[in-house]
Amino acid sequence: MVLIYPGKGDVLYYGGKTLTVEWFYTEAGRLPGLEHYRAMGELEQERLDYMVRYLADAPPGTRLPMMMYRLEDAKHKIYAFKPRAERFFNFITAGRMVILTNAYRKHSQQMGRKDLVIMRTAIEYRTSYLRRVQEGTYYEQD
Repeated sequence: MVLIYPGKGDVLYYGGKTLTVEWFYTEAGRLPGLEHYRAMGELEQERLDYMVRYLADAPPGTRLPMMMYRLEDAKHKIYAFKPRAERFFNFITAGRMVILTNAYRKHSQQMGRKDLVIMRTAIEYRTSYLRRVQEGTYYEQD
């Protein structure tokens, strides 16, 4: 298998005072969250940018209101940024990093089957990230 490492500028979303925010990349080198972000309108992008900056620059323990950021899966510690109708799944690492995995446009007030499938993908991405970091294959070795 050929390991694909996107450039650091591709995965880094925002380096804040408290947290660093990165886009997750798959073993094939895709960045699903970034792909969704680029397909959104400018207003939605600005809203997500604001939320990410706020969380990453805030003192430890600061929380965004639930209407902006919410725990979606307590078992796997999957959160979602909620800029308007978009949902960006993510998790926080022990190293003070927020990893944005994937996203979707919500279909209704409650998570439907399609939405739950996308959240399960976020859980799989989290598992992949943790495994690859432990193996030393997620971040390019110098």
